Amino acid sequence: MGTKFWIILFFVAIIFFVFAGSSEGQKSQEKVKIEYEDWVRVIKNPKDPLYGEIKFELKEDLSIGRKHDGEYIFNGIRGVTADNQGNIYVTDIHNQRVQKFNRGGKFLMTIGKGQGPGKFIQPTKILINETNGDIYIQDHEKIRIFDKQGKYITDVIPNKFPLDFIFDGSGVIYAKLSSRTESGEYFRDFCKVTSKGEIVKIYASFPYQSIVRDTLGEGVVTGYEYDLFISNVDSQTFVYGFSEEYLLNVMDSQGNLIFKIKKDEPYHEFPPGERKRYSNPRIKLTFNTPSHVSFFYSLLVDSAKRIYVQTNHTRNKLEVDREVDVFSQDGYYLYKTKLPHYTEMIKDGFLYVYVIDDVELIKRYKIKNWDQIKAEISD
Repeated sequence: MGTKFWIILFFVAIIFFVFAGSSEGQKSQEKVKIEYEDWVRVIKNPKDPLYGEIKFELKEDLSIGRKHDGEYIFNGIRGVTADNQGNIYVTDIHNQRVQKFNRGGKFLMTIGKGQGPGKFIQPTKILINETNGDIYIQDHEKIRIFDKQGKYITDVIPNKFPLDFIFDGSGVIYAKLSSRTESGEYFRDFCKVTSKGEIVKIYASFPYQSIVRDTLGEGVVTGYEYDLFISNVDSQTFVYGFSEEYLLNVMDSQGNLIFKIKKDEPYHEFPPGERKRYSNPRIKLTFNTPSHVSFFYSLLVDSAKRIYVQTNHTRNKLEVDREVDVFSQDGYYLYKTKLPHYTEMIKDGFLYVYVIDDVELIKRYKIKNWDQIKAEISD
């Protein structure tokens, strides 16, 4: 056969593979329905992910934590994050401090030690503003801000109790707040907050009701309650959802709703064994069993802007991995997968997690198949 034949065969093969890939992407998109509600685009995903299940191939890359070493011992880890240089920050609730380590795990400094302004009570969530290096830390009713050298700047104290927070590229805070009416009803509000703690705007408000109440009428948190969850997609885009429905809302920093994400997921009944778990013959408890369990229990967004929605309840089940649905940044349901229980961050091919055992540890894992995980629909 001549050279001309092989050249023609080569180009035919290229056209075939390009067409096959395009056809696969087209078929994937056909499984998703795009509709509009009040001029807002709604991505309605099927029950099954477009690319099936995927397993994160993890290799331990770093472990931080030692007994009898003041700089490396933790007592109640509540938050872990990493900046663009790979430095790792850890909130330690009982030691009332934040520890900073370099990329290799070497201790660099303690944030919030000593007396006076900036001293922590209960440091939990921590975020880094990559624009200027400022460090934002939730500490009970305050959101404390430090500069990149760990020097205290100011406190933001919202008018209502903050349960979670995020911020945009300019450092403006958007918080999940707990509010209560005069009649005793609780709500979860997603709000924009000024540096003085004043609420500029409420973007969404959802009723919050405890499933179990004790003899004094106080709520006993089970983790099955319908709740509000928030996360950054990037510095100017946020995602939030209330877990009574499988519905996520994506909005910009101006408060404009960009699109909604839905998934075709059936209702699941509240586990009957949970009532027995909280029963106590010495304490009279009242139950307000919901018609179905929450559709999700946390939101996480990785550095490729994929949205991870935790779908299984793992409260007090440290040995149980998180089951998550993975969506692209434009709302397509890509994968189903599992993550370690206390996964705090997925960034640039690494997964950050903390472990509660005899010695509390921070672990960083390299995701060996990071480059093979799709971030969007194939064209």
